[in-house]
Amino acid sequence: MKAKLIVFDFDGTLVDSKAIFIGLYNELASQKGYILLDTENIHYLRSLTIKQRCYYLGIPLYKIPFVATYLIKKFHASIDNLQFNKGMKTLLKSLQTKDYTYSIASTNAKKNIQTFFEIQVVIAPEIYTSSKVFGKDVLLRRLLKDRKLQPDEVIYIGDEARDVTACRKCGIPVVWVSWGYDSAEAIAKTPPDHTVNTPEQLQELIQQLVSAQG
Repeated sequence: MKAKLIVFDFDGTLVDSKAIFIGLYNELASQKGYILLDTENIHYLRSLTIKQRCYYLGIPLYKIPFVATYLIKKFHASIDNLQFNKGMKTLLKSLQTKDYTYSIASTNAKKNIQTFFEIQVVIAPEIYTSSKVFGKDVLLRRLLKDRKLQPDEVIYIGDEARDVTACRKCGIPVVWVSWGYDSAEAIAKTPPDHTVNTPEQLQELIQQLVSAQG
């Protein structure tokens, strides 16, 4: 079926927020006694699940909501340093030129995302957010209900295994981008419908999916 809505994840997919989150996490880790992130262990952690990462870093699983809330609240002060991933700003502007409809579904804060788009002088799309790290499927179901769309009328574009898992629960076709937070090893057990390695490949795929006839 022809896709009517393109939904983007924010962190890792549209923007390169790794450096910001690493800095904020290390501040917290220094206070709480967690393992610090560095150039050596970050590559290894990309291949692990979130639970495995927490075990490695010494973060109790019940602390995940606290850590996530802390990072998102602190994130706003660093938005001036945030940038689109290479090629993604151009891709979004191309979608706007072609009148393609797109939204954002993220576990970052809506205020952070809106501020970023204002700084970048890009028209912000409709933004759906949730503070629950593992609650993106609920968020996507709300999006489907609000937009009165069937799952196969939507394309979701994300960079993490939890994005793929959430889409599987909702029946939404999912595209995984290789430049984000999770490595190919991390999503091996939850393979996406499509994989792209560059924004150019993504733009071509979107064109195909939006133009497809059901």
